[in-house]
Amino acid sequence: MINEWLKIALQKNILMRAIKVALVVGSILMLINHGDVMLSDGLSIKEYIKITLTYLVPYCVSTYSSTEAICAAENRPSSNKLIWEFLKKKGCELAHCSKTVFNSLITRLQQIKNNQNI
Repeated sequence: MINEWLKIALQKNILMRAIKVALVVGSILMLINHGDVMLSDGLSIKEYIKITLTYLVPYCVSTYSSTEAICAAENRPSSNKLIWEFLKKKGCELAHCSKTVFNSLITRLQQIKNNQNI
């Protein structure tokens, strides 16, 4: 199911739209958020990472909304449903693992406490 969603997300028209949105919106946000740094001190690696993320976020939002619109129009499952199903499955596995780790921790703490009382 997730493969279908990704196949839609990687269609040329969606990619091109997302790139255009990222360039326009990302540039505006980059100037608002990082313009002063660009004009004064120059950019460090930290700023380059932030600027990259500034462009990446609108790209992801555009891709997500376009793909979800197509899924809704074609009556396909949305990524929200796919992610929820995945989280439910992995959540049960994680809960079991956490319980095991927690029980091991409690046992170890009790051993330490018993050794201190000797």
